[in-house]
Amino acid sequence: MSLSTPILFAIAMLAVIAVGRIITSPAAPGRIAFALSAVASIWWISMVVLRLNSVELSDKILFSRLAWFGIVATPLFWSAALLDHAGFSQLTRRVPVMAMLGFSAIAGLAALTDGYHNWIYTGILNEARPSFSRGWLFYVLLGGMYLCMLLACLLSISQLKRASRLHRRQMLALLIATLAPWASNAAFILFGFRLFDDDPTPFAFAATVLAVLFAQHRGKLFIAPPIARDIIFSILPDPIVVIEPSGLVLETNPAAEKLTGFGAETVGTKLPPSHPLMAFAGQDREAGSAKPIVEFDSMQKIFEVSAQPLEHWGRRGNVMLVLRDVTAREAAQKSLSDAGQALQQRLEENMRLQEQLEQQAFHDHLTGLFNRRHASTVIPPLLSAASEAEPVALIILDLDYFKQVNDRYGHDVGDKVLSAFATMLGDSLQGAEMAFRYGGEEFLVVLPSTGRDRALERCARWRQELASHRFAEMKDAALSFSAGIALAPDAGTSLAECTKAADVALYRAKISGRNTDVVWGEHLAGIVPESPAESGRTVDRRARRGRARA
Repeated sequence: MSLSTPILFAIAMLAVIAVGRIITSPAAPGRIAFALSAVASIWWISMVVLRLNSVELSDKILFSRLAWFGIVATPLFWSAALLDHAGFSQLTRRVPVMAMLGFSAIAGLAALTDGYHNWIYTGILNEARPSFSRGWLFYVLLGGMYLCMLLACLLSISQLKRASRLHRRQMLALLIATLAPWASNAAFILFGFRLFDDDPTPFAFAATVLAVLFAQHRGKLFIAPPIARDIIFSILPDPIVVIEPSGLVLETNPAAEKLTGFGAETVGTKLPPSHPLMAFAGQDREAGSAKPIVEFDSMQKIFEVSAQPLEHWGRRGNVMLVLRDVTAREAAQKSLSDAGQALQQRLEENMRLQEQLEQQAFHDHLTGLFNRRHASTVIPPLLSAASEAEPVALIILDLDYFKQVNDRYGHDVGDKVLSAFATMLGDSLQGAEMAFRYGGEEFLVVLPSTGRDRALERCARWRQELASHRFAEMKDAALSFSAGIALAPDAGTSLAECTKAADVALYRAKISGRNTDVVWGEHLAGIVPESPAESGRTVDRRARRGRARA
């Protein structure tokens, strides 16, 4: 097997890949004809490979004759593809395609029966290759192929002036690619030039197929095909733009060239990410969805955009945008709605002011928790509904040695500590639970349906979380709190009774060394009993003094 065989086989495989890529491309002018031309060149190359690897002269002659099916079909379909891409779509409809297939079949049959009439080959000049002397039909078919390709090139050149920049580049690339097989065949016929000791024309056509594959990948061939600009499309007053998901402009009508960022050479370029129409690139919109409004500030124009996906036309991801000028309509609507908008703004402003007043009336400005005033409104109903089965825990928490924090680190750090502790309490609340800033470093927490043990568990969890919290300004200093817990209805069913009981329990926690929790009712453990009246007065005095010292 000669070196030419694997090279020819590789060329044929690349051509097969090119056919696959072309067929799977979106429906576009010239796509089918290019694929048929590639298939014909593959047949041609295959016959050359078989001929080169045949030993018998009769087999070489047979494969030389069979190659004529591809010899005629390849330039025919290439010429048709070139014309279709340039806008002459009539040549790639069913009847012309069938006619070209029929003509190629007749030429191939004439070659197969050449032994009877010798119209194509009149004799053998070299049996090793083999090479032949040529008859009149050879020159007729050759002249016909040259004429087809010449007409295709001339007609395509005539369309270059009308084409957009991208399509002009595409057609120029195809015209240049056409010169390769044309020059190769002329060199073979006139000067006997050979490639792999054979006619170089099929290899040149295979190279053009590979050029089409490259143009498809880099030059948007079959992705941005020339779209016919008929009279209706050209005179439409509404701008029409076809774009792909990346923002590449595939087509525009003359009205679109007046848009900001557009011009006569916009087709084939990408819109900048900031362009208003980039919002529609690659988006899927339902047919019944509202049409969005786009403003072009530099034009002082407003457009209503109708986006039509082109998936049904083989353009998956591409979208056609039709822009309707609604500047006057929008101006009229704006004029009519100005009065209503002014009233709406006033109403919203009043509502915002009410919300701010309510926020200020019921919330602490530093911590964001409810304030003492709001506690007097929302807590009494909870306490009055408390029962032995459903007790309500009222807890007063006081940060230990907080005055030292302010004195040592400053009030800004003290405010940060208060805010952090308030955030910790607020984040831990569940359901109907509430937290209040009760004054200074004191916080009030109300836990409905909570008994003694669960209230102590919650305090222990808060203490652990506060102790683990670190402030950069305080370095490694740990914080703690003392808590007094009152349970309704045992401590009372009014806010005054329960807060007084929790205050007494808090005082007991502070004189017991701080950083602990005391439940009212257990606060007298270890203290010498006094008379009830004197005990109450003593505890009240101690509580006031203790809170003053804290």
